[in-house]
This record gives sequence, C-alpha cells and structure tokens, in this order.
Amino acid sequence: MRALGDGAPNRSGFDTPEIYSPKCQQELELGRAAKARMQELLNQSGVRVKDSGVRDRYQRPLVWVTLPSGRTAGSVLVSEGHARIWKPGYRGAWCG
Repeated sequence: MRALGDGAPNRSGFDTPEIYSPKCQQELELGRAAKARMQELLNQSGVRVKDSGVRDRYQRPLVWVTLPSGRTAGSVLVSEGHARIWKPGYRGAWCG
C-alpha cells in the first residue's frame, strides 16, 4: 500500500525522504525518522485505511490512512516536518 495525503490520488499527496536509494546521508536519516513516525501513527488504536480504488505505477493500492483524531497520517507527517506536500511536477530535494 501507498498512503495518500489529504487530496485525490495522483493529484496531491505527500513526499518523504528515501531510505532505499537516498542521495545523501542526511536524506537516509530523515527517511528513517519519517518511517519510524509513520509506524508510530499506524500503531495507534482506531486507525482506518480506506482504499481509493487507484493503484500507483508499481501496482500498490493508494490508500488514505485516517487517525483516530480524524487527521490523515500524511498531514501529521507534513506538519511535523517528516514529509512535504506533493503535487504533479514536484521535485523534492532532501540533501543540503
């Protein structure tokens, strides 16, 4: 699964630093922190996962992860600095 932000599939979402092919050590460390925070959010009781019915280019279902507070996991990651808002054409750089 791939979590979406607050928007529509392939129109808006969130971007986190890479951990599998980071461009620098800083990106790897930020990616590990983002992954750990996402795991904390997913471990909360009452988390809901809703399938959008859309798949990404790797055939992963695009889903909304809603926390007990009503916020999405993506909006929490963005507000805490673990992610950035993504829209088509976005090219994020996590190094330097």
